[in-house]
Amino acid sequence: MNYTPQLPVAFDVGGFILAGGASSRMGRDKALLPVGDNFLLAYLVGILGSISQQVLVVGPAGRYESLGFNIIEDKRLDCGPLAGIETALSNSNFDWNLILACDLPNIDRDWLLTLCIAAHSAMPTVNCIATGLSIAEPNPLLAIWHKNALPTVRNFLDTGKFRVRSLLKSLETQILIPPDPRILANWNRPEDILEDSGEGKANRGC
Repeated sequence: MNYTPQLPVAFDVGGFILAGGASSRMGRDKALLPVGDNFLLAYLVGILGSISQQVLVVGPAGRYESLGFNIIEDKRLDCGPLAGIETALSNSNFDWNLILACDLPNIDRDWLLTLCIAAHSAMPTVNCIATGLSIAEPNPLLAIWHKNALPTVRNFLDTGKFRVRSLLKSLETQILIPPDPRILANWNRPEDILEDSGEGKANRGC
C-alpha cells in the first residue's frame, strides 16, 4: 500500500522560492527552463501553492511580475542565497517556512510534506530541517526554516558571512535523507539538463 504524507492539522507554513541569482553558469534564466509542459518556477510555485497559503518568489523587482507571481526583492543585493533566506523569513506570516532554490526540477509534494511533518514534531529549539544526501551534506535550499533563525541569519550577513552551510553549524539543524537522492539534483549548467540528474549535491556552493 502506498503512503501519501498528510499535512498536520492546524499546521500553516510559508512558501518561498529563491530566484535572485544571475544563472551565469547556465547562460539563461534557470527559473524559466522548461519542465514538462511548464517552466521550472511555475512548477515550483504550483507545488508550494498546494501546501502553503503564502507563496512568494524572492528575486529582482520586475523580473517575474509579468508572469503573475508575487515577488519580493532581496533586502540585500549581491549577498547570495543567505540574503534571500533573510528576506523570506522577514516577510513570512508563519513560524515554519519552506524555502527552495529555483533550480530543483525533481522536487515533489510528498517530500515537502515530509519536511512539514518533521517540523510539526520538532523540538522548540530546532531552527532548520534540511534535505541532505547524508548528515554531512545538507542542502539548506531544500529545507524548512523556522522564523527563530532570523536573528542568526542577520548576524551572519552583518558580519560579512554569506555561506548558508556555515550558518547551519550555528543553528539547531536536523537533516532528512530522502529515499531518492535525485530529488536533490539541480540545474546549474546546460549539461545538467541533458543528464537529467544535475550535480546531485544541489547548490554545493551555498
